[in-house]
Formats: sequence, C-alpha cells, structure tokens
Amino acid sequence: MADNKFARAIFVLTALLAVMGFAGAQARAQTQAKRARAVQAALPPTSSIGIPDDVQLVNADVNPTIRIPVGHSSLNWTLIKPRIRASYGWVEIDRNTIRYTMSRPSRNTKEPDQAFAYSRTELTNLVLEFGASEFRAGGLRHFFGYSPQNHWDLVDSPGTTQKSLSNADNVYSPLVLRALQNFDDVVVELKRKQQAATPPPVVVQPEPPTPKPVPPSPPTLVVMAPSGAGANQTVDVNESALTIRGVAMDESGLPTITINGAPASLRPKSENVAEFWSDPISLKSGANTFEIEATSPAKAMSHLQFIVRFTPKAAPVNPRALGKDEIISLLQGGVPDSHVTELVKDRGIKFVPTSADVNDIRAAGGGEDLIQAVQQAAAAGK
Repeated sequence: MADNKFARAIFVLTALLAVMGFAGAQARAQTQAKRARAVQAALPPTSSIGIPDDVQLVNADVNPTIRIPVGHSSLNWTLIKPRIRASYGWVEIDRNTIRYTMSRPSRNTKEPDQAFAYSRTELTNLVLEFGASEFRAGGLRHFFGYSPQNHWDLVDSPGTTQKSLSNADNVYSPLVLRALQNFDDVVVELKRKQQAATPPPVVVQPEPPTPKPVPPSPPTLVVMAPSGAGANQTVDVNESALTIRGVAMDESGLPTITINGAPASLRPKSENVAEFWSDPISLKSGANTFEIEATSPAKAMSHLQFIVRFTPKAAPVNPRALGKDEIISLLQGGVPDSHVTELVKDRGIKFVPTSADVNDIRAAGGGEDLIQAVQQAAAAGK
C-alpha cells in the first residue's frame, strides 16, 4: 500500500514536469526510477487519446511545426549531484528539430530552467516515464507534460486544485512523445482538426446584372407623295402647290406627325398604323427642304428629310406670234412700221431679241415704237 501511494505521488509530481520532490542520493533516485518504470509498464507508450484545442500546427504547407504548451523539467544525467530545473512554456517540433521556449520558471525549484534547441538526431531514450514524455540530450534528462497556459499559475499551488489539474492534463502528456515518434501522423490529425474547425466558406452569389433597358424602336415613316420622296432624296416638280402624304407605323400605338414643325392631319388605319397628309404647300422656285418627324407614344422619334426642287412651267407660245424674220419681211415688203408695231403688240413674239436682232430690225426700217414693242413682248413672255 505504501509503495502504491509513493508511486502515485511520483506520478503526480513528475506529470507536472516539476520533478519537485526529486532529490537526495543516487540510490534513492534509482529506487524511484524502478517504481516509476513499473507504473510506466502498465501504460501505452504513446497514447492517442486526442489532441487538445490549444495544440497548434504552424506552417502546415511549408515546414509543419507542432506547437504544444507544456511544463518542462530537466535533471542532470549522472545524478551525482542532482539539479532539478522546472518551467512552463512551449515546445515546438518539426521534422528536424525540437525547440523549447520558456515562458516562466516554476516557483517550486531554485535553479533557473533554460530554453534549448536540439536536432532530432541528438535525442536518445525516448520513453514515457513518470507519466511524462522523456528523452535525453545535452547531458540532461528532459521531461515534458502537457500543461495549458491558463494552468501554469495554478499547478504551482499546493492542494486539491493542483492535483485535479495535474490529473486532467496528464492524459495528454504522451503527446510530445507521439509528435517525436509519429510526427506525420500527428500532423495529419492536426490538419484534420483544423479543417473540421474551419467553417465552410460563405459563398456569396453575385447578384445578376441589372438588365439595361432596351430603348423603344422609332416609328416607321413611308412617304407616298410626292412620288419618289425618301430619306435624303431630291424630287423635281413643276407644280407650285404640293401636298405631302404618307403612312406612319409604330408597335406602341399611333404616332404623332409634324411636317416642318406643323402638325399633319392623321387618319388611323389600325391601332398601329395611320395615314398622314399636309395642307397644300406653295413652293418657291428651286430647292424646298421638308422634314417629317414622327413621335411614338413611347416617346421614340424618327426623322425623314427630303428636297423638292420646283421648276415653273414655261408660258405657252402663241402660234400667231411673230419671229424676227417675219418682222423684217413685213417691213421690207412695205407694211407700215406702225402696223407692224400693232401686230407685235397683239400677237407677241416667239424669240428672245438680242442687240443684233434689234439692229437688224432698225436696218429694215423699224422705228423706236416697234423696237419698244418687241422688247415689251419679250419681257411678257418670260
């Protein structure tokens, strides 16, 4: 019974990685070691009970590094003059190295602990001893037990709180040994744990683009009169009065029509088709520009522009009108100048007199009254 209590005390103390009661002669240390090994024989060497949430995986894709909060204690190997050091901090293990960073010393040991970094090849005697992960390196025995950061102050305090925390944390103490012996397996477990803890990405569905409004189609314009009129066309006419006629169509309803800004008359043919026309328009001689504008109920507009070129008809020629040769023949035949003058005034002339024509008429005996009658007849015929 005494042996069991003693072994249990050793288990609790060393699980905290303090090895606080370890002192005395070499013989006593060897006795304690034998008893602890008996306890160890009943434990699996690397328990895989699970991984606490504060164990971290750093640089998972480049250089995976396992980071564990621990209590650490070290003991000189020879035990000639045992020196126990203890502290709390973080142990980091990657494929090649183990590093210990001390955060604060233990309050139960006098000698200060220290950080270290070893190559994995320097480690020997990797075992689970006193309920803690142990290895030898640098002439020291190193003991590690899992210890959450928020327990570091409490586990240094005597009493039931310290014991209960030690018992709870001791479950995970073999984790350091597992990380050293089965590094890749622990990395896989940590990656799986991280993935399970990572919430699935929130997929934000992009809002569909707002469709751009399609502008309404402009009305269709067809000009029926004057014949041949169309967009940017020129039409020749010789009648002064002009009436423009056409048809307008739009799918949204009957459009309104203006011709050179003035409203056109409209006669519906259906819900979407209407005939339009203008009042009679007096044309000026030459080019006359017309612009027809149609506006749909949807406010779409269309324009059509064309030109009407007006050339007045020539005045009809009197069949009895006198030509130049006839006037000269009458004068040379003895017909009095005054009578020829009356004939010109009555019948008119059928030629446009030039200066040479006037001189010829004078040479044939025509007086100034005849010359003036010829000029007036020419002016009246224009």
